[in-house]
Amino acid sequence: MPTVQHAIDVAATPDECWRIFSDLGTWTDWFPMLRAVSGELRHRGQLKLSFAAGPATLPVKVTIEEYSPGERIRWLGGALGVRGDHSYLFSVNNPGLTRVTSRECFSGLGARLIAGPVFAKLDGEVHRSMERFKALVEAKGA
Repeated sequence: MPTVQHAIDVAATPDECWRIFSDLGTWTDWFPMLRAVSGELRHRGQLKLSFAAGPATLPVKVTIEEYSPGERIRWLGGALGVRGDHSYLFSVNNPGLTRVTSRECFSGLGARLIAGPVFAKLDGEVHRSMERFKALVEAKGA
């Protein structure tokens, strides 16, 4: 099944990265495909994500399965026959640098549609979101 994974080194500690990540109000700044997010970042917490889908939005509900602040978060959920298993990992790569890794594996009947141009668009958006996240964290630390 399709998997989108990107990692980026951020000039900040894992806790500094987590501080920005855990502020749901920043998510639409660094991931513009996301139009809105609400919920609670905690183990078994639920998030409602609203993604841009042409002129409309696609609501997706997810449940947080793993939650270790400053280290890792992983959630499961989906819509329209697509199930996503998404994680973010925050690890020290070198002194003063945190490697932030986003990984999402898709499954379900609808996941077969995540191919070719659809996959390329999603992959590109995730790559750009990681660059925006890095810029936001580094700007807040300056």
